[in-house]
Amino acid sequence: FLVALFLVLPTAGCELAEPRDVTGNFEVTYENNLRVYINDELVAEVSEGEDATIEYNGETFQVSAICSDEGTRCPDETWWSSAAVDQPWGPEYTLLNFVNLDPDHGTLGQRMGGLLEDDGSFAMLSGLSLSGNGHCATIGVGTVTGRFNDDATEIVDGIVTYAWAGGCTVDGVEIGASLRLESDFTAVRTGDTDISGIEAEPPIDEDGSPVDPEEPEPGYATASLRFGG
Repeated sequence: FLVALFLVLPTAGCELAEPRDVTGNFEVTYENNLRVYINDELVAEVSEGEDATIEYNGETFQVSAICSDEGTRCPDETWWSSAAVDQPWGPEYTLLNFVNLDPDHGTLGQRMGGLLEDDGSFAMLSGLSLSGNGHCATIGVGTVTGRFNDDATEIVDGIVTYAWAGGCTVDGVEIGASLRLESDFTAVRTGDTDISGIEAEPPIDEDGSPVDPEEPEPGYATASLRFGG
């Protein structure tokens, strides 16, 4: 299923020409919006306080039937409000980790692994598993994408995506093979990376596998490091 989710994420070259330091502690602000996709079709886009009507395959139901306290926990309700950005092998490598600093959402110290691109964009592809959501039978996946500005003081164009595949039903109506929810966010750097006050998980790669911070893998190196530029 994670492979299928790659299709909705930006395609990444995953190679840095030059080292890029994007580390720091960041505070996250959500745009309080929600996009609902069924079978990759956008069926609703709502703002805070709205409860839009969804019409799909001749059936009608409300967004609140999908995303509410009784049903699915939506991205801006559950993903972290603060995170540390860590580059386990340093700015000369594309590997990126986010570390959860929000004790009220998720597990404090939890990591997400992903890759940084030359233009500052990133895709965090592992480390955020979702349980069944009351509507879909399958386990889901969460991903986070966005872009650091030039001096890495802000994250812009951020999107938190939750997706489930298989057995999705709303109000007793089978809605299709997949359900995807997206919320937009921005983040502001508040200081240097500091995870000293928590018990952080060990560094991971974009597949969620542990990595040794003392032994960088050459395939993640910047072009300048690999070719001596």
